[in-house]
Amino acid sequence: MAKLTVSLSEDARRRIERRAADLGVTRSAFVEGLVQADAQSELQLLLEEGYRATAAENLEFAQSAAPLAWEAIERAGAAW
Repeated sequence: MAKLTVSLSEDARRRIERRAADLGVTRSAFVEGLVQADAQSELQLLLEEGYRATAAENLEFAQSAAPLAWEAIERAGAAW
């Protein structure tokens, strides 16, 4: 566990204290939860970006392979 000193506005300090009390946790636990939530949000954004990139690559591959697939289907149909 590491200690960290930060400077906050009075409003931010009061909010942290109020929310921590509402949740029944320490101020440190509340702030730790905020940091974890931020990390989870960042990970979610990275995963979404990766999924979009993969989807775009898959679409590009499917579009380039479709003519070959149709050619193979037509040849197979002619052989029947």
